[in-house]
Amino acid sequence: MTQPDDEFPAFQMDNHAYRLAHAQQPVSSSKKNVITKQILAGDSLLLIDAAKRPLDEYVQPLCQLYKLVKSRQQHMILVLVATRKRLLQLRSQFEKQLDSRQDLISAAEESETAAQLMCQRAGLLIATTAEFSALMTQTPQLLTDAHLDCIVFDELERLQAYGGGCFQALKLALWQLCSKPQLVVTSRLWLAAEMQQLLQQAKQPLVLLQEALEAAVYGGLQLQVELGNSGAQQMQQLLDYLQQQPYKKQRTLIYCASEMDFQELQQQLPKDDCLLHRGRGDKPRLDRWQRQNTGQILLLGAHAPELLVDNVQSLIHFNMPSTWRQFRKRFAVFKTQIPNALIPTTNQKQLQSLILLNKQSQRMLPQLMAFMQQHGHPIDEKLTAAHAQLQAAHEASLVARQCVICPVLLLHGHCLTPTCQYRHLLADVDRSCATVPTAGCIRFQLLKICTPSHFAARLVAHRATAQSAWGTIPVQQQYVELQQQLISYYAMPEHCVVPNLQELQQICVRQIAANCYERVSVTFVPPADSASSEQYQNMTVRVKHLDLNTVICHAKLSELLVCPLAWQQIDPLALDVRLIGLVPYNGEEIWQCGEIGPIAELLHPGGIYEANVVSAMAHTIFVDELQLQKVGYEEQLQRQCLGKFDVNAKRRLEQLVKTAAS
Repeated sequence: MTQPDDEFPAFQMDNHAYRLAHAQQPVSSSKKNVITKQILAGDSLLLIDAAKRPLDEYVQPLCQLYKLVKSRQQHMILVLVATRKRLLQLRSQFEKQLDSRQDLISAAEESETAAQLMCQRAGLLIATTAEFSALMTQTPQLLTDAHLDCIVFDELERLQAYGGGCFQALKLALWQLCSKPQLVVTSRLWLAAEMQQLLQQAKQPLVLLQEALEAAVYGGLQLQVELGNSGAQQMQQLLDYLQQQPYKKQRTLIYCASEMDFQELQQQLPKDDCLLHRGRGDKPRLDRWQRQNTGQILLLGAHAPELLVDNVQSLIHFNMPSTWRQFRKRFAVFKTQIPNALIPTTNQKQLQSLILLNKQSQRMLPQLMAFMQQHGHPIDEKLTAAHAQLQAAHEASLVARQCVICPVLLLHGHCLTPTCQYRHLLADVDRSCATVPTAGCIRFQLLKICTPSHFAARLVAHRATAQSAWGTIPVQQQYVELQQQLISYYAMPEHCVVPNLQELQQICVRQIAANCYERVSVTFVPPADSASSEQYQNMTVRVKHLDLNTVICHAKLSELLVCPLAWQQIDPLALDVRLIGLVPYNGEEIWQCGEIGPIAELLHPGGIYEANVVSAMAHTIFVDELQLQKVGYEEQLQRQCLGKFDVNAKRRLEQLVKTAAS
């Protein structure tokens, strides 16, 4: 299964429904056994799988290896993760597999203690990129005294995205610590340049690919994407491609999900050179096509794994399936043609794929753009322009439906995810409100800790300048009075009216419990054109609380009531307070849910806190520091490796606020 250090690594592909080794590397055991055998031998493994589930198959065999070796010699394993959430997940798994928790070393310990443990005994250290980088900075002796036998890069694509330059520098430092270590790498993407670098450092590596599209990318897949405004233009693009990539010289398959297009292709393509598959009766002809070298185009209505088509060289998507997942599965037809790209040859055939997008299928353009960007694939200007136009229309629809602003945008000042479904375009509703302070200093009651840098709050007092006096803001009294009015009003059954679709665009009232009502704004309503009266009543919508706190949650439509106009005109009695420029310590896009726990020791719901106002937009106040009694809040987050200050994020957010005000 493995080869000497000076040879190329083995290659194996596994696509859930099938197992296939490279022709020169036959495999007779299950995927689990392959992984276990590779790790127990002390050899390296690169595991590529685009699945959403955690890639944890290496944990059990790695613990087996550690328990076997540690009794005979010092054995140190470093597991690098991208997020604190993932760190806690893996730590729990390793604790279950290992005999003692003492085998686990925490980078959160005092740096001298953690470094000493790494240098003096066997153990397993799980750390984020930022934590381990800080540990090496604080204890330079690690570069000379520590010895790592095994390094795990868990979720490599996230380590790169969140760690950035810090991760790249850290890798160089690790190669100084150990030459040819056992490397275990998991990733949802085949990152060609990065993987090549890792393979040069790894001890006897095996590449295990478990997803069809990433395996095709590994094999050098060339994508060609064409936009068409009509069926005739799309057909011409197909014919042009078949001239460039002659089907007589390679095995070509066309996916066509539309019956109308299927018939049109029958008429346009040479009859003798086209094989149609419409059902089980065509199976014998399909088997003959499989055995032929080249010559006929296979025309399929949809991806069908039971057909066992596996030796295609040119794949054409005449139209797209309904989901991105189905699109990825289509590339399984390449499986026996994927070369071992780690051993380049002169007569190696190039895998080709043509994607034809019409106006209907352009809905998948964001996913396609994200995929091409992730793999460094060149993107045509027409494609970029079409994507921008599609995104502009999408943003306009989100503004019209009064959807909430992207939380990543409010945290970092920008969002770099092409497939993000939140709103990024500012509207009139985002302009600063007259009742919300835009400067000075505020005192607020903490209603809820949403994230370490985002709090639902109720204003208590405001001071315009350091020299002026505090002015009390009686919002709490207004809230109590409004609650009493709501209870009295909705005690009468004739006032309890469920809003229609048009009324959902206004402020509504949600009944949370008996004699408990809260004003809400509806931020998302699913399509309900064909819904019956009963289905409409049971429909789930997304709402944002306006007075109790600012939490966004789901609610049944039957819980909502029409709100009288007079109460709709009252400004929200709760607002958001955000620490500007304070971002997750490990570089994540958003805060992880496990990071709120440690904050509860610093801040307490119901408590009164003071902060300096930087700026404001709508009902969000950006502040630069929370004033605690003993130590600064940001300093505490930095000390606990939870948060850090990002000056660039602050600048972007300040510019965002100016844009909203203009």
